[in-house]
Amino acid sequence: MATYAELLDVYLRDPDPESLRALREAILEAPNFRPDLEITEMIAPMMSVGDYAGAVAAVHGLMPGAIFSPSAHAALADAQRGLGNPEQAQRESILAQAALDSIISTGDGTESDPWSVLRTSDAYDVVLASGKTPRSQVAVGNLDRIVCTDSTVWFFEITTELARS
Repeated sequence: MATYAELLDVYLRDPDPESLRALREAILEAPNFRPDLEITEMIAPMMSVGDYAGAVAAVHGLMPGAIFSPSAHAALADAQRGLGNPEQAQRESILAQAALDSIISTGDGTESDPWSVLRTSDAYDVVLASGKTPRSQVAVGNLDRIVCTDSTVWFFEITTELARS
Protein backbone atom coordinates (compact mmCIF):
# COMPACT_ATOMS: atom_id res chain seq x y z
CA MET A 1 0.00 0.00 0.00
CA ALA A 2 1.18 3.51 -0.79
CA THR A 3 2.00 5.82 2.08
CA TYR A 4 -0.09 8.88 2.88
CA ALA A 5 2.73 11.09 1.62
CA GLU A 6 2.90 9.17 -1.65
CA LEU A 7 -0.86 9.40 -2.17
CA LEU A 8 -0.79 13.12 -1.42
CA ASP A 9 2.11 13.62 -3.82
CA VAL A 10 0.28 11.71 -6.58
CA TYR A 11 -2.81 13.87 -6.07
CA LEU A 12 -0.83 17.12 -6.04
CA ARG A 13 0.95 16.15 -9.27
CA ASP A 14 -2.25 15.01 -11.00
CA PRO A 15 -5.35 16.30 -9.18
CA ASP A 16 -7.98 14.10 -10.76
CA PRO A 17 -10.97 12.26 -9.26
CA GLU A 18 -9.11 8.93 -9.08
CA SER A 19 -6.10 10.27 -7.18
CA LEU A 20 -8.41 12.23 -4.84
CA ARG A 21 -10.46 9.12 -4.17
CA ALA A 22 -7.34 7.07 -3.35
CA LEU A 23 -6.10 9.77 -0.97
CA ARG A 24 -9.48 10.14 0.71
CA GLU A 25 -9.89 6.38 1.10
CA ALA A 26 -6.54 6.22 2.90
CA ILE A 27 -7.47 9.16 5.15
CA LEU A 28 -10.80 7.54 6.04
CA GLU A 29 -8.97 4.34 6.98
CA ALA A 30 -6.49 6.17 9.23
CA PRO A 31 -6.84 4.88 12.78
CA ASN A 32 -7.26 8.40 14.15
CA PHE A 33 -9.58 9.83 11.47
CA ARG A 34 -12.40 11.88 13.00
CA PRO A 35 -15.20 13.46 10.95
CA ASP A 36 -15.86 15.83 13.88
CA LEU A 37 -12.29 17.16 14.03
CA GLU A 38 -12.13 20.85 15.04
CA ILE A 39 -8.47 21.83 14.78
CA THR A 40 -8.96 25.59 14.95
CA GLU A 41 -10.75 25.40 18.31
CA MET A 42 -8.20 22.91 19.62
CA ILE A 43 -5.11 24.99 18.94
CA ALA A 44 -6.55 28.49 19.44
CA PRO A 45 -5.39 28.63 23.09
CA MET A 46 -1.83 27.71 22.08
CA MET A 47 -1.74 30.19 19.21
CA SER A 48 -3.11 33.01 21.38
CA VAL A 49 -0.18 32.70 23.79
CA GLY A 50 2.43 32.20 21.08
CA ASP A 51 2.96 28.49 21.72
CA TYR A 52 3.56 27.82 18.03
CA ALA A 53 5.70 24.73 18.65
CA GLY A 54 2.90 23.30 20.79
CA ALA A 55 0.39 24.00 18.02
CA VAL A 56 2.59 22.26 15.44
CA ALA A 57 3.03 19.28 17.76
CA ALA A 58 -0.73 19.11 18.44
CA VAL A 59 -1.65 19.13 14.75
CA HIS A 60 1.10 16.65 13.86
CA GLY A 61 -0.30 14.41 16.60
CA LEU A 62 -3.58 14.31 14.69
CA MET A 63 -1.92 12.96 11.56
CA PRO A 64 -2.56 10.93 9.47
CA GLY A 65 -6.28 11.40 10.20
CA ALA A 66 -6.04 15.16 9.70
CA ILE A 67 -4.13 15.01 6.41
CA PHE A 68 -5.63 17.25 3.76
CA SER A 69 -7.86 19.08 6.21
CA PRO A 70 -7.78 22.72 5.08
CA SER A 71 -7.93 23.79 8.74
CA ALA A 72 -5.03 21.54 9.72
CA HIS A 73 -2.74 22.84 7.01
CA ALA A 74 -3.79 26.47 7.56
CA ALA A 75 -3.09 26.08 11.28
CA LEU A 76 0.31 24.56 10.54
CA ALA A 77 1.07 27.46 8.17
CA ASP A 78 0.18 30.02 10.85
CA ALA A 79 2.22 28.20 13.48
CA GLN A 80 5.23 27.82 11.17
CA ARG A 81 5.08 31.56 10.41
CA GLY A 82 5.04 32.17 14.15
CA LEU A 83 8.13 29.99 14.49
CA GLY A 84 9.90 31.93 11.74
CA ASN A 85 9.85 29.10 9.21
CA PRO A 86 8.61 30.78 6.01
CA GLU A 87 9.33 27.84 3.68
CA GLN A 88 7.39 25.39 5.86
CA ALA A 89 4.61 27.96 6.25
CA GLN A 90 4.40 28.35 2.47
CA ARG A 91 4.26 24.58 1.96
CA GLU A 92 1.41 24.26 4.46
CA SER A 93 -0.44 27.20 2.85
CA ILE A 94 -0.15 25.46 -0.52
CA LEU A 95 -1.53 22.24 1.02
CA ALA A 96 -4.41 24.15 2.65
CA GLN A 97 -5.34 25.70 -0.71
CA ALA A 98 -4.99 22.36 -2.50
CA ALA A 99 -7.31 20.78 0.08
CA LEU A 100 -9.89 23.54 -0.51
CA ASP A 101 -9.52 23.17 -4.28
CA SER A 102 -10.02 19.42 -3.97
CA ILE A 103 -13.35 19.97 -2.21
CA ILE A 104 -14.49 22.50 -4.82
CA SER A 105 -13.61 19.97 -7.55
CA THR A 106 -16.20 17.52 -6.22
CA GLY A 107 -19.31 19.48 -7.17
CA ASP A 108 -20.81 22.94 -7.39
CA GLY A 109 -22.30 23.25 -3.90
CA THR A 110 -25.89 22.85 -5.03
CA GLU A 111 -28.33 20.33 -3.64
CA SER A 112 -28.12 18.32 -6.86
CA ASP A 113 -24.30 18.47 -6.98
CA PRO A 114 -23.04 19.02 -3.42
CA TRP A 115 -19.43 19.39 -2.42
CA SER A 116 -17.99 16.26 -0.83
CA VAL A 117 -16.09 16.69 2.42
CA LEU A 118 -14.51 14.31 4.89
CA ARG A 119 -15.18 16.43 7.95
CA THR A 120 -17.80 18.99 9.00
CA SER A 121 -14.97 21.49 9.52
CA ASP A 122 -14.00 21.06 5.85
CA ALA A 123 -17.40 22.46 4.86
CA TYR A 124 -16.88 25.45 7.12
CA ASP A 125 -13.39 25.92 5.68
CA VAL A 126 -14.93 26.29 2.21
CA VAL A 127 -17.53 28.76 3.45
CA LEU A 128 -15.00 30.89 5.33
CA ALA A 129 -12.46 30.78 2.49
CA SER A 130 -15.13 32.22 0.21
CA GLY A 131 -15.37 35.25 2.49
CA LYS A 132 -18.85 34.30 3.65
CA THR A 133 -20.14 33.93 7.19
CA PRO A 134 -22.17 30.82 8.04
CA ARG A 135 -25.50 31.53 9.75
CA SER A 136 -26.99 28.06 10.06
CA GLN A 137 -26.41 24.42 9.28
CA VAL A 138 -29.11 21.81 8.95
CA ALA A 139 -29.25 18.24 7.70
CA VAL A 140 -31.31 17.78 4.54
CA GLY A 141 -31.50 14.06 3.91
CA ASN A 142 -27.91 12.88 3.67
CA LEU A 143 -26.63 16.42 2.98
CA ASP A 144 -25.68 19.35 5.18
CA ARG A 145 -27.09 22.69 4.09
CA ILE A 146 -25.19 25.75 5.22
CA VAL A 147 -26.90 29.12 4.88
CA CYS A 148 -24.69 32.19 5.04
CA THR A 149 -25.54 35.61 6.44
CA ASP A 150 -25.84 36.95 2.88
CA SER A 151 -28.43 34.20 2.12
CA THR A 152 -26.01 32.11 0.05
CA VAL A 153 -26.94 28.44 0.40
CA TRP A 154 -24.46 25.62 -0.14
CA PHE A 155 -24.81 21.88 0.20
CA PHE A 156 -22.18 19.43 1.41
CA GLU A 157 -22.05 15.68 1.58
CA ILE A 158 -19.96 14.37 4.43
CA THR A 159 -18.29 11.39 2.83
CA THR A 160 -17.31 8.82 5.40
CA GLU A 161 -18.17 5.72 3.38
CA LEU A 162 -15.67 5.92 0.50
CA ALA A 163 -13.43 3.27 1.95
CA ARG A 164 -16.36 0.91 2.44
CA SER A 165 -18.09 1.39 -0.91
